[in-house]
Amino acid sequence: MPDLRTLLDRTFARCGGEMSFEGFMAMALYDPEIGYYTTGISDVGGRAGDFATSASLSGALGKAIAGWVGSEMRPFLAEGGPVHLIEVGGGNGALAATVLKSLGWWQRRRVRYHLVEISPRLQEKQREALARYDLTWHVEINSALHATEGRALIFSNELVDAFPAKWLRWNAAADAWEEIFVSYDAATGLKEIFRPCPPGLDPETYSALALPNRPDGQRIEILPAYRDWIHNLSLHWKTGAMLTIDYGSPDAGTVYHRRPAGTMRAYYRHQRLEGGGIYSRIGRQDLTADVTFADLVQWGGSLGWEMGGLSTQREFLQRFGQGTSPPAGGPAGDAFQVLVQRRPA
Repeated sequence: MPDLRTLLDRTFARCGGEMSFEGFMAMALYDPEIGYYTTGISDVGGRAGDFATSASLSGALGKAIAGWVGSEMRPFLAEGGPVHLIEVGGGNGALAATVLKSLGWWQRRRVRYHLVEISPRLQEKQREALARYDLTWHVEINSALHATEGRALIFSNELVDAFPAKWLRWNAAADAWEEIFVSYDAATGLKEIFRPCPPGLDPETYSALALPNRPDGQRIEILPAYRDWIHNLSLHWKTGAMLTIDYGSPDAGTVYHRRPAGTMRAYYRHQRLEGGGIYSRIGRQDLTADVTFADLVQWGGSLGWEMGGLSTQREFLQRFGQGTSPPAGGPAGDAFQVLVQRRPA
C-alpha cells in the first residue's frame, strides 16, 4: 500500500487542491491502491470485520430471499429455460450460501447463480465459502446481464448505501443547498469547504432537497451515482424482478427526522464514527449513509419498472416465514427496507 500522505498529495494536486465529498468517498472506498473495498476490508461480521449485516448475523434473511426467488421464478420455468439469479455485492458469501441451501435441490438445479463483486478480497472470501456450488463471478453488472441475456432475478443486501454519495448542507442565509467539498493541505490536513450545487439537482429527482422545516446547516445525502447505475442496468435488463434491501426509510422526512447532521458515518471495528471521524482512517473504514427509498421507487418508475412493494425487513421475513429471527427481524428489521421492482418483458 502506498504512503497515504503521498497519495493524498498526488490526488488532490490533480484536482486543484479540493474535491467533492462524493469524490472523496469514492476514493476512500474504491481507489485501487488504498480503497476500503479494494484493499482494506478483511471480512463482513465477526471480530475481523468492521461492520455486520443481517446476513452475517442470521440465516433468516437468506431463507426469506430464497422464498422470494421461488415466488418470482414461475414465469421463467414456464418458458422452460434456467432461472438466472444475480446477487450484487455478496459480502463474504454467507447470504449466497444460505439462499442456495434454502432453495433446495429441486429449485437449485434450475437456478444459475451469478455474483457481482468489485472487491477482490470479498470475492476471495466468497469463493472459499461457496466452493461446493457452481457459480459465476462478475466484476460488474453488465457482464452478468450479458451472460443471462437480460433475463434475470436481481437482488442485493446493503448495496445502495455503498455507493458514493453527494453530501449537501442547507445555507439558510442564501436560501440554497451547498455541496460539501474536501480540501487537503499537507500541513493542515483535510478540511470541509462549501460550494454551490451543480445544476441538474432537483427535488423531483432527489426528494431530500424538498425537506421541510430544514434548519440552517442541515445535511443530507443524495445518490446520483446509484441513479446512474440503475439507468445503465436498465439498458441491459430485459425482464425479471429486483429485490433491494438496505437501511433507510420510505421518505426523506423520516430519514432526516432529528438528524441535522445527516446520516453519513463510518464504521471501524464495529464502532460507529461521525463528524471528524468520517475523515480518519482513509481506506481502513467503511463509509455509508441511509437510503431514501422514495427516490429508488421514482427512478425505477421513470424507467418503466413496476412497483412490486415496499416493506420493512421484518414484514418481508414474516411474509416468507422467517419473522421470528431476532437478529434480522428485531430492531434491525424495522431499520431496513425491502423494495421489489419488476421489469415487464
